[in-house]
Amino acid sequence: MPNALIACRSVTYAQRAVRLLEKAGMRASMRRLPADLPETGCGHAVRVEREKLTQAMQMMNEAGFPTRVYFCEDENGGVIKCP
Repeated sequence: MPNALIACRSVTYAQRAVRLLEKAGMRASMRRLPADLPETGCGHAVRVEREKLTQAMQMMNEAGFPTRVYFCEDENGGVIKCP
């Protein structure tokens, strides 16, 4: 299943966001983003199922974790801009 990555402004925000989403029953984990991606903040992201991206971003925004930039994983595990 394809995953989406929500860039976070700090590793602490990413850790807290993962806990928030997991408490809500959503599968979430952290991942480092490649350094060459623009606007990635601290370089850490929250990984969620792509179909849950909108719901995850809404939950994070409501909890005070700003979300603006997100990416998708390709079939090889690489990071690309979501289509």
